[in-house]
Order: sequence, then structure tokens, then C-alpha cells
Amino acid sequence: MPSMKISYSRGFPYGAPQVRLRGGALKCDVVKSWVRDRGFRWNGQAHAYETYMYGEEFREVLEYLRDTFGCAIVPKSDLDANYIIDLN
Repeated sequence: MPSMKISYSRGFPYGAPQVRLRGGALKCDVVKSWVRDRGFRWNGQAHAYETYMYGEEFREVLEYLRDTFGCAIVPKSDLDANYIIDLN
């Protein structure tokens, strides 16, 4: 069974609110399917599932992944503190 960890990152390339998900939990078919159903697409160059959404909507996605699938959600290690989402 894959690790149920997901690392996320956020940013605003060209002014657009881009979010990315990576991690072992995305190897689980049910998690991967749910993420794709939410509009995330695989970016092979970035090795991440990504889409465009603002912080509040992204928080809901992260909370759902944590609460429904039991994923451990962590920010990317070098993510700017202004982009970290408090899930408590």
C-alpha cells in the first residue's frame, strides 16, 4: 500500500492561482480518481497534479483528502509561509 502522504504547493505564476499535489497517496486509485474529478491534471514535467484555484477552495480539497481518505497533508518543504494553509 502506498504512503498516504500528500505534499502541496501554491503559487501565482503569471498571476494565476496555481496549486499542486504530490505524494504517495496519489498512487491510490480512489484518491487519484477523486483528484482528477476535481479538475487536477498530471504535469509530468513538474511531477505533480495541478490545477488553478484560490486558497479557500483549495483548503476544502485538502480537508476532504485528510478527512475522507486519511491522507497526511503537508506543505512543500520550501513553501513560502504566506501560502501555507492552516488545516487545524
